[in-house]
Amino acid sequence: MTAENDHLPRPWADLRLDRLIDAAVEGDLPADDAAELARRLAADPDARRRYVDWMLLDHSIDEELSAAGVADMIDMLGGQRPASMVPGRWWRLAAIIAIGLVLAAATLGGGIVTLEAVRASVGLSRREPLAEVSRVRLAVPATKGGKQAAAIRKGRLIGAERIAIASGAIELTLASGCMIVLEGPGEVELVSSNETVLHRGGIVVRCAEGVVVSVDTPTAWISCSGGEFAAKVDQSLSTDVQVYEGEVVARGGAKTGSGQFPERIAPRQGRRFSARPDSSPETMAFSPERFTRRVPDGTGIGMEGELENEKTGRPRLESLVVARASEPLTIDGDLSDWKDAGWFRGTLSAAEWVEGAMLHDADHLYVAAKVGDPLPMRNSVDPQFDAPLVWQGGGLQIFLSGDRATGWPADANGPSYYVNRKIEAPFAERLKAENPRLVTLVMTHHAATNTDRLCLGRAPGFTATELPTSSFSGRFVRHPDGRGYTLEYAIPWATLGFADDPPQSGDTLATAWELHLSDETGRLWRNQIIEIRNQKEPPGIFLFERAATWGRANFR
Repeated sequence: MTAENDHLPRPWADLRLDRLIDAAVEGDLPADDAAELARRLAADPDARRRYVDWMLLDHSIDEELSAAGVADMIDMLGGQRPASMVPGRWWRLAAIIAIGLVLAAATLGGGIVTLEAVRASVGLSRREPLAEVSRVRLAVPATKGGKQAAAIRKGRLIGAERIAIASGAIELTLASGCMIVLEGPGEVELVSSNETVLHRGGIVVRCAEGVVVSVDTPTAWISCSGGEFAAKVDQSLSTDVQVYEGEVVARGGAKTGSGQFPERIAPRQGRRFSARPDSSPETMAFSPERFTRRVPDGTGIGMEGELENEKTGRPRLESLVVARASEPLTIDGDLSDWKDAGWFRGTLSAAEWVEGAMLHDADHLYVAAKVGDPLPMRNSVDPQFDAPLVWQGGGLQIFLSGDRATGWPADANGPSYYVNRKIEAPFAERLKAENPRLVTLVMTHHAATNTDRLCLGRAPGFTATELPTSSFSGRFVRHPDGRGYTLEYAIPWATLGFADDPPQSGDTLATAWELHLSDETGRLWRNQIIEIRNQKEPPGIFLFERAATWGRANFR
């Protein structure tokens, strides 16, 4: 094992093996590398299991291989593409099958075998379906092993496996008749038709009277015998539980303290189970709108144009001018006093667009935007509970550097940049990522309370927290035609932590804009517009991962 892999937990530590398998799955494996991979698979049972796990990451490939007979495999290897296979998948599939046959021959003593034999040879039996995907809404699969999993489609059968989504929502109908709604970002693992593990994110569970279902989390165990409840695991691994109806029993996963004893949670009550081993459960306010309880019907959202659903967007502009305000602005949503601002426009479709501008003075950063959105101002994510996820309900997110010493481009990579790429962050880079003058701002209108909110996050993780209304001035105004809104904010440099050395005219700093669009529920993210991005940075990098992706803010 090389030193570059020592920091990674097993079985993910062998980067060379992962790269070989990934190349095989993508159909881009040179002959010498294919031979190396075949030798490793023949000699190492752990490598064989890793190969099969990776191969089955793409559920559609799993289905095609599982259905393929011996004759079909021979035809494929002979160069004849099956008529049912879309162009571009054939070479990828051929590479998988070819190496799989080498694997099978080495494991089973030779001969051409089906994928089921390969499964059996590495201890993987065919999965019995435990659930079916009954509804899907704007679900974006999460990444695994550095690549995005296959799309989750309605009707897919789920076995004893993990399901992870980055955003959107899916509904699972379990064999027991229970329903689970998973909201992204989240990950669940089905153990049986009555047992589920929630690794992260939030779920809502509904089951008929007399049907017992249990949910394990890193810090709690929950059981319901008929009724409906919700559970959420946050970044600290704490578990929030709230009950809508029925009888629910829960206990903390702590090894010491009263958190280990079961307790009943009545309808319209909530409890929080901390990851701290010496803590007791805390009473949590019940919030009926906090979770997605039903996945909306329908295949689309009635927008003009097609959804791109590209996480890093298609930004076209690299810089904006941040002019100096001649006098303090009145924050009322009327932008007639923004005539001297340098406006830019980003467009996703005829109905979805943003025009934005920024101004500054000695005491404030000013932000204004005109937004085209057929489903405007519907954000139902309550920042009191879920501030890090408030962007999913729609609103404007801005990344900004106030580091005048560094200038542009900003220089810091967040932890997820390294985790997602399976590389170790050098010590010097970890220090850069602690820069308190790198921030993100999320401006939203909370529909349930008809209030305009602001959340602030700092490097390295940019986990946002809600700011008190006394620390800023903000206003959202719905457009008369109901297909968009205007926002205007004044944010003191002191609120951002820049009061000791605020940006000055002549500075070139870093910023990026990200307009988030939600569905009609105001909870499920559907798309985004990203603008003001460093065009020299490669695509496929999230703004929150790498500050160098942010564009230029030219202060005048």
